[in-house]
Amino acid sequence: MASIYHGRGAALGFGKESTWGTAVSRVNWRPAISSALTRTIEKVPRPNLRVGSAGAMRRSRYVQTDLAGGSFSVEATYENVGMLLEGIMGSSATTGSSPYTHTYKFADDLQTGLTIENVRGTGTSEIFEGCRVSTASLAVAAGGVMTIDAEVIAQTSAARGSAATPSFGAGDTPVLHSHAGQLSFNSVNYDLVDLNLTINNALATRMHLGSAATKQPLRADFQSVELAVTVEVDDALYAAFIADTESDIAIVFTAGSKTFTINVHNAYISQASDPVSDGNVIQQSITFIGQSDGTDEGCSIVVVNTNSGATGG
Repeated sequence: MASIYHGRGAALGFGKESTWGTAVSRVNWRPAISSALTRTIEKVPRPNLRVGSAGAMRRSRYVQTDLAGGSFSVEATYENVGMLLEGIMGSSATTGSSPYTHTYKFADDLQTGLTIENVRGTGTSEIFEGCRVSTASLAVAAGGVMTIDAEVIAQTSAARGSAATPSFGAGDTPVLHSHAGQLSFNSVNYDLVDLNLTINNALATRMHLGSAATKQPLRADFQSVELAVTVEVDDALYAAFIADTESDIAIVFTAGSKTFTINVHNAYISQASDPVSDGNVIQQSITFIGQSDGTDEGCSIVVVNTNSGATGG
């Protein structure tokens, strides 16, 4: 009988590569909400018309592409998500001294790559190397915990083997809905029902002769940042949409001395919708788009905690 595994205990381990596609030790571990990291090998029939001695079946195939990557989700916490945030944003810097201020910003290119170990609950683990974050979102709604969802493109993965024992770093304070301050836009503050920050790094695979795997994924277009929020209807936001108002946005989450701040720079409103369908309080869906001004690059995430390093575990 085949082994039966359970999803409980699933975790993701991260290591920062110095050479893309060369696996390194996993030093930063987070419990997983979900993981769909996988190896995708596309096998196609050879194009010739040869058949068997009877019937009409093809006789052979070849590997067209051998790709790896996929999606995963973890809780956003005030500690120990710095390596992932740097992988999403591209750069990090630390200032101050206990508490430390870690600032994650966009860069011309992402970090070289991440090695990610996908511990599959009570079963085996699979190590993915050369992982680069193509898209990511940070989302939270009233009553919930902020989550970080990421989609990565990897070079390849190793055969599944015995699962490592995750070593979670000190501190595990979740970023909760109740920690949120107001959204500040154009010198006005707004209470939020929910928010979803989406970052698109515009990465694409690079297929070449000589390998079924991709070379290091690079940007194929401009990156972008979008912040979608829901508020109880406020005509000032609709007026800002009509007027094409541009302003910086800040939302601060606070737990004691720890903070988690989302900044969207030079934002304008691309969509404003507030349909009426019942007698309840009317809600308004607003989408902001961040932009660069040559100094601020559209988005930054600032975390204040007692960890001395921006990417520590």
